[in-house]
Amino acid sequence: MKIISIIAKPHGEKVRQTLEKVCVFLAGKGVGILFEEKAAAVMGAAPSDHDEIREKSDLVVVLGGDGTLISAARILGSRQTPVLGVNLGRLGFLTETRVDDVINTLNDFLNDDYRVEKRMKLHCHIEEEGRKTLEIEVLNDVVINKSDLARIIEMEVFINGDFVNRYRSDGLIISTPTGSTAYNLAAGGPIVHPETETIIISPICPHALTNRPIVISDNSNITVKLRSRDENVSITYDGQVWRSIDPTMTISVKKAQSPTVLVVPKNKNYYSLLREKLGWGDS
Repeated sequence: MKIISIIAKPHGEKVRQTLEKVCVFLAGKGVGILFEEKAAAVMGAAPSDHDEIREKSDLVVVLGGDGTLISAARILGSRQTPVLGVNLGRLGFLTETRVDDVINTLNDFLNDDYRVEKRMKLHCHIEEEGRKTLEIEVLNDVVINKSDLARIIEMEVFINGDFVNRYRSDGLIISTPTGSTAYNLAAGGPIVHPETETIIISPICPHALTNRPIVISDNSNITVKLRSRDENVSITYDGQVWRSIDPTMTISVKKAQSPTVLVVPKNKNYYSLLREKLGWGDS
């Protein structure tokens, strides 16, 4: 028997209606259902913990926006369990499946007639007093950012041990191709096709206009050393995990060993997604 887990961000009646429709369909197909805590609360069901979802799921269905899907990817960790994102948000670069299409897509999955994309992640850790702390994987980006108003921070960036640049800026974004349409795009970074396994480094509001975003190989090891000593600086992982940092710490970023696997609509491609989400071609 297949087991499908459901993760949802409560959005009122729309989530309940979609959850009920999905559960009725899956029960009719003899599929076992696991509910993450928030989805369980909506349905009045017993929740499953993250370990059970990670170990037992054949598919994870995410009802919400991109942030909810990113949370699901973090729950799965190195597991390459397919994730089906159903868009209940507004933009939805990751949650591509429409609510009206969710039953057909689930039926295709149960019939082994579906398409997936493997999205590379980044593995990050902080070196602090000779030991690794806060090891984490991200699907979108790692962001080093100033916490004080109107203060520029200084950072040195090394790639594979080679010095690249000393940035004086509001911060720095290290992004996957999947994350290129997130904060990286807002900061003036390039849009990179998600099947292109590269890493993007984009300064945020750099002091020097010659400091531009760069795209580097996915086999690169990136090291960032903070040089600012009086400013409050923080590091954020996928916009969801945060901690403060100081010059005694070194940030290391490289490609993660395992990707996140997304179930994607069979009748769409990345360029149609860009046209839809960014309004390209609208008169």
